[in-house]
Amino acid sequence: MRMPFRTVHNTDVAFALHTLTKAWCSFAVKCGGHSRNPDFSNSVGGVTINLRRMNSVKQRTNGSVAIIGGGAVLADVYTALDPHNISSVGGRVGTVVLADATFVTVNEYQHPDLYWALRGAGGGNFGVITSFLVRTFPQDPLYSGRRSWNDTYTPQVADAVFDMYTTNDTNAQVDFYYGYVQASDSFSVADSLRYLEAIQNPSSLCVHRSDTRRDVGWIGQHLFQTTTTYPSRQWFQQSLQIFCEEISCFRNVSDFNPQIISYTIPARAIRGMSDRGGNALGLADMEGPLLITFLSAGWVRAEDDALVGSFFDRVFARLEDKSRQLNVYHPYKYISHGRLGEDIFSSYGVENRERLVQVQESVDPKGIFTSSGLGRDGFKLRWMRICVNIFEAVQIARDS
Repeated sequence: MRMPFRTVHNTDVAFALHTLTKAWCSFAVKCGGHSRNPDFSNSVGGVTINLRRMNSVKQRTNGSVAIIGGGAVLADVYTALDPHNISSVGGRVGTVVLADATFVTVNEYQHPDLYWALRGAGGGNFGVITSFLVRTFPQDPLYSGRRSWNDTYTPQVADAVFDMYTTNDTNAQVDFYYGYVQASDSFSVADSLRYLEAIQNPSSLCVHRSDTRRDVGWIGQHLFQTTTTYPSRQWFQQSLQIFCEEISCFRNVSDFNPQIISYTIPARAIRGMSDRGGNALGLADMEGPLLITFLSAGWVRAEDDALVGSFFDRVFARLEDKSRQLNVYHPYKYISHGRLGEDIFSSYGVENRERLVQVQESVDPKGIFTSSGLGRDGFKLRWMRICVNIFEAVQIARDS
């Protein structure tokens, strides 16, 4: 049984946490519901704290910042900001409700360690973020579109996309999609383009276009995983070859819809990671860009779960072997597209992981937001300490 608890204010979240921890009842926190793992945004057998009604977007009077509710999704944000010709790409944490049901304002000056930790490990480890303070900036019309081709154009498209990944044109941004089409036993290639000026088909985005299109709907089961590399044209092309070769053993998975997707963490984004106290990702000292390779797959039958898991294991073993051979491997794991069971936080570096654990222990000493605690949503920094605490409490009770 799933029990939703819908919130409209910080005090509602605090009341929910106080009640649930007092009753020792498991819970999950839901915003947009993008997470795909059990307990990540819908509690299995517990209470789901649904923030969706906390979706307000309010401009400050000077127009340079906005306050966004913790339940807002990007559609809410852009719908509110677009009429004012402004936009935002990220935020500073505003208010956080901690495990003890208190709420605190968090930024680079107030609770700076928690602020640093939330910027990289905030998904379910420290508390519930109920609002964000974001910087806004003027945004004129821009170019955005998606193009697709049949497989005969893949080498040419991949070359053009890689040129864009390493271009000096900071207005250009592209994501690359290469997918298997089970119905025709074929592959298709596409890209998603953004250009920060209202110029259709700017020169840095030009490549021969085909009218072949591939429309894919949402399917029941889903799995994500990523690997990270330094830019390498050779590795980029060979990653597609590995994907194609491994598909051959899994063509019979019912309604199988795998695709390999590539996008960058641009150099300018990496440079910005040191601003306002930095973040926990461990990337700020790099020049960039970094290339994220993201494997996504959908399928229908639960009995195929193990087969798809094996497909992912084989693909990533080969991808990371090849990136190491070419000396372009980077250990960073992107948490938003992580696979359950991955040690995401060790990819941030030993020192950063240890500091994250220390922050988590300081704001959540009872381990409510650990994997052995009550809030089981998200990738967890620690799990064993809560078991030790419970064991010690039982021993004390017996001795007394």
